[in-house]
Amino acid sequence: MEQAAASASRILHQVSLVPEDVDNCFTSSPFLYLALSALGLLETQPAVKEHMCREPRLLQQIRALSTAVSAAGVRVRDAGLLRDSFDVNAGVYTPEEIWTFDLVFDVIALAGTLEGLSGQTRATMAGNVRSLDEYSHSHTWKKAMKKAGEGPVAWRELRARTPHRG
Repeated sequence: MEQAAASASRILHQVSLVPEDVDNCFTSSPFLYLALSALGLLETQPAVKEHMCREPRLLQQIRALSTAVSAAGVRVRDAGLLRDSFDVNAGVYTPEEIWTFDLVFDVIALAGTLEGLSGQTRATMAGNVRSLDEYSHSHTWKKAMKKAGEGPVAWRELRARTPHRG
């Protein structure tokens, strides 16, 4: 019994929504840094850890999603398409990347309302989602979302189980 408890504790400790080797996009677009940071905060919460342990496929999908978000930020940054780390020009991203960012915003919104989260964490996530929403209201964003259609095939299962934020 002690071994099972120790094993469960170890698994809970290892739950990570953003893989360790993923760039946090601090020197990329601010909205990508905020999204990856929000996931990083969520992964420290016991309610999120417990939920992800019950949903290993979901955990795997979110980790892949956060990796894709980071890769897009790194691509744009390394290609020199951003003026500086404050640049929020959505036009430098592909429609599929913007669709992916929109999905990660929805994942944050959903995970930020999980039962068992503290009021402070819920409030922080609500504020983060409001901030992220500001980026998704631009003409460029909306046009890219329309062009991306149903989005990349890789994310359709996760999209189907994640409601779009209000």
